Amino acid sequence: MALSATAANTGAKKNYNVKQVDALKYEGDDALTTKVYHGVSITAGDSQVIGRIQSWQPDSHTREGVHLYELANVSWGRPVEYVPGKATGYTIAVTRAEVWNAEMEKAFGFKNLFDDLMDQTKAFQVKEFWLKGSEIMQIWHYRGCWFQNKNMDAVTSDGDGVTRISATLAYVSRRLVAK
Repeated sequence: MALSATAANTGAKKNYNVKQVDALKYEGDDALTTKVYHGVSITAGDSQVIGRIQSWQPDSHTREGVHLYELANVSWGRPVEYVPGKATGYTIAVTRAEVWNAEMEKAFGFKNLFDDLMDQTKAFQVKEFWLKGSEIMQIWHYRGCWFQNKNMDAVTSDGDGVTRISATLAYVSRRLVAK
């Protein structure tokens, strides 16, 4: 199920009389041409927008490999070839401010909070929407997601008082489903 640009742009539910900033200008001679992450929305399941994300860092372009060496007077100690191996990574590091009654597990589509990660008994899916203005440019679909770790950031006496959860999601596949 595709998410509308309006739904993908949905952020905080309360505005507290804060003015919305003007949209970035994407057309005309003075328009931005650089891809900016101001136009990213993350959803779980079919269309549940995951709000309050502070950071989102997919790791999907990592690959193992082996350097080959040979005994020869011209290449002694230097590799002569590189053999690419299996792809690795397939994780997403995410940090999110916790919201009462919409904690991370609930935001990602689970009904209850986890006592520990053994409470996750099924995989979930995540979609990453890249927007140019209000136009959806790319949708990355992450399938087979599992929490690899999920921990509260340190509570400190000199902090800002916001409870944040840092987690790593492991996933099976990442596909570009729209462009």
